[in-house]
Amino acid sequence: MRKKIIFDWRQWQKAVPIAFWLFVFIALCCYLQRYGAYHFYYIEQEQLFLYSPAYWLSLLARPGGGVRLMAEYLVQFFVYPYAGALIMSFLLTGIGVLTEGIVRRAGLAAALRPFCLIPVIMLLYVHFDVNYYYSGTVGFALALLALNGYVRTNESLLVRMGYALLIGAVLFWIAGAVAILFAGCVFLWELPVRFKRSYLFLFPALLIILMVWGSVYFSFSENYRAMLLPDGYFRPRLRPGWVLYYPWIALPALLLLAGAMRRTSFVSLRRRIVGWIFQGACIVALVVAGVKITIQPRSDFFKKLSYYMQTERWDDLIVQCNSDMKNYLYMCCLNVALAEKGKLADQLFAFDQRGVEGIYLSWNRTAHGSVLMSDVYFSMGHIALAQRMAFEANMSTVSEGKPRMIKRLVQTNLIFGSYPVAEKYIALLERTMYYKKWAQAQRRFLWNDEAVNDDPLLGKKRRCIPHENELSELGGLNQDLFRIAEQNPAHTATIQYVGALYLLIKDMYGFKQLIEKYYGTKVLPVLPKSFQEAVIILSEQDPDYWVRFNVSEMTIRRYVQYRQQALSNKNLGNALPGLLKRSFGDTYWYYFMFTQVEPPSKKQ
Repeated sequence: MRKKIIFDWRQWQKAVPIAFWLFVFIALCCYLQRYGAYHFYYIEQEQLFLYSPAYWLSLLARPGGGVRLMAEYLVQFFVYPYAGALIMSFLLTGIGVLTEGIVRRAGLAAALRPFCLIPVIMLLYVHFDVNYYYSGTVGFALALLALNGYVRTNESLLVRMGYALLIGAVLFWIAGAVAILFAGCVFLWELPVRFKRSYLFLFPALLIILMVWGSVYFSFSENYRAMLLPDGYFRPRLRPGWVLYYPWIALPALLLLAGAMRRTSFVSLRRRIVGWIFQGACIVALVVAGVKITIQPRSDFFKKLSYYMQTERWDDLIVQCNSDMKNYLYMCCLNVALAEKGKLADQLFAFDQRGVEGIYLSWNRTAHGSVLMSDVYFSMGHIALAQRMAFEANMSTVSEGKPRMIKRLVQTNLIFGSYPVAEKYIALLERTMYYKKWAQAQRRFLWNDEAVNDDPLLGKKRRCIPHENELSELGGLNQDLFRIAEQNPAHTATIQYVGALYLLIKDMYGFKQLIEKYYGTKVLPVLPKSFQEAVIILSEQDPDYWVRFNVSEMTIRRYVQYRQQALSNKNLGNALPGLLKRSFGDTYWYYFMFTQVEPPSKKQ
């Protein structure tokens, strides 16, 4: 006899929230990994979490230091693949669950469950701003946790008031500005319940404001704005956009909506379905609008290239740049990769180039500009400027520095033989989780010139240091690089960089002086491909000049083909560049003839 299957509505109701939030977690993981994988790697490089009680106490001694400590602890794991997406998905899903917990106390958990995603979505898009500190999200979660505890307190008015005052004060010291958000939400929660006495619940906010005044007055905090608004979770001296304020607006708005709907009946399944459809449409609209506003393909691509540079995946970086590029940051990354592979002068014009800024970026005093220029100078063999840019990059962080740039400072100080300074940075990295092994391995170089000289990287770079001390760029970068090339001819990237700089700004006179001085020497024993092409431009009507620099037969044959095609199609006008690019777009002849470049500045 068959058993009769009975549909248990109550069990289904219990399963829905679990299934809903599990789906949200999976969706967030997929979304963040798809659009934020390289963003998390980039953010990990913006801080340095130290396993040091003194460091922890220095943070905890200031308002908001607790969430900063928690956030930095979590962010250190972003160095591992998928860790960033998993950690942030868990945190954001937890915020959604805590939001639903508050709404549930109003008896509207099922009716307003989709709307509980609004604060999550608002926070999600803030995370794609590199100037946002994830301590803001941790603080938001703590504020929601405190609010959940408050709404579950069914004691007397005095007890509830005491809870709000105590937790608000503690939350301010641990999490900073979100304490104001907590106090405001307490007031909004009590407003529809105890309307006549709701003014009493303004006291927690007044207490926090008094604490803010005290922290600024006694110099625990820099300014009132950072302690009262979400600006405290944004890079100092930068004014955030409105997207930073949206989560703080969304939560109180949801509480007001829940308060207004407390006495509304949603027993009818039809009403619930209509409500879910409306809320679902709103969520979809927010997601679509958020994607358009916050997802920036150019920024994401640069973060990807930065990750490849950080991990020295030069081949992968070159493959990524195998298309038209109009961004100097991309070009700088590409040209460093070409130089590290020994292919800069051979393959420079096989890629999109737009002038000297593609190699020698104007320093704009930004963090990412300093990091990139440190990589460029290190690749050139200009150790002094690489060290200076690494130091400048670290100055832009609110933490102990950028791990990658601290490693650069270790390397440059070892190269210079400044062992006490190198040891200081090594000791700093030894107090980290991920970089500890690397730092310990560098100790064998301390006060050991022989070990440094024998190392394939450090020894090669040490031999780039000129014997005579001179101010960097006193006669221009090119003169510095000439000295480095003469000092260490084996560092072939240096002379290739100088030649590339001349070719990119079409300074044929400077290039002519270079090859006539160095060709056939240890500095430039043979001419790379682009240099050979430039020799033909220098003396188009004098083949003997080509022979002098041993221009290959293949290069000469290709030039003859280029010239014939250009002359036979000269009547095409504006269509001629496109025609020639198909066959000769990777040559210096095409670049010299059709690429517009800015006049050289003093730095070149």
